[in-house]
Amino acid sequence: MASSDTGLQNGWGSGGLWDMTRRVQVVTFIGAGGKTTCLHSITQELESFGKQVIATTTTKVFPEEHMTAWISDDVPKSQDKACFWYAKVEDKSGKWIGPTVNAVDTAISDDLLSFKCQDNQESEQTKKSRYASSGTVPNLHTLHWVIEGDGARGLQLKCWESHEPQIPLQSNCAVLVLDRGLWGNVLQPNQVHRPQRCSDLLGRVWNAESSWHYFLGSPVFSTLYRDFAWVILLNGPGEIIKTVNPMINQSSKDINILKELSQKWAEIQAGANNLNRPTHLRLAVGDAKEGVIQWCDLW
Repeated sequence: MASSDTGLQNGWGSGGLWDMTRRVQVVTFIGAGGKTTCLHSITQELESFGKQVIATTTTKVFPEEHMTAWISDDVPKSQDKACFWYAKVEDKSGKWIGPTVNAVDTAISDDLLSFKCQDNQESEQTKKSRYASSGTVPNLHTLHWVIEGDGARGLQLKCWESHEPQIPLQSNCAVLVLDRGLWGNVLQPNQVHRPQRCSDLLGRVWNAESSWHYFLGSPVFSTLYRDFAWVILLNGPGEIIKTVNPMINQSSKDINILKELSQKWAEIQAGANNLNRPTHLRLAVGDAKEGVIQWCDLW
């Protein structure tokens, strides 16, 4: 069915970052053009719902000023507020180096096991009553995990070496971020981290065709991460539009991008039967900083 408002096929919607991820409990951001902004925004959103959050990186980041710092090889202890877990400080740059991807996976697995032990102590009737009264589905973890699994040196697009990205396999959802401002413009080498890894995209206008060329070669379609739900987010404020209601105009522009991308996918999939598709793929456009995202589901 297509929405009468948008004309988009399949599922579509709008909301904040947590809604965009389907309110999962373990989300990893990769790519470029706003991963750290996404990490901050979704953490604030989770805290506003009273959730306990551990944020971390499996690479390295500049020192975090918005959360309580926890430096250790071991997982953070219980915190009242969101904390950022890192293992050590890089001498030369001063950046925080995160725990290994295996350490993060182990910590998430232990959290899941801990929750199951607590959950088994409740009677079935108590659990049914609790979930029915709250209108929520059962949580799988005691904590919410927000992870930055890639580095891009502040650029707008990321291409990957063979050892990248570093995504914990315990992730429920992974989000590939790229800069919305690329759309409609010619891609320049100085906008890309590791441009040698995607030289065939350089000098081309960034549109639906070049986007899908990039997406199909990205970790989204890697067999290693095929069990994930994926979101591809074109992140950024878009154009400054001087009108009575700029939000409506910007929303329309974002929806048009989604329509172009989904229509291009319809063309691609007609002749591509052997793709390693992830479990779920959602396309999204919006401003993570403002927490306003539009999306549509391809499957």
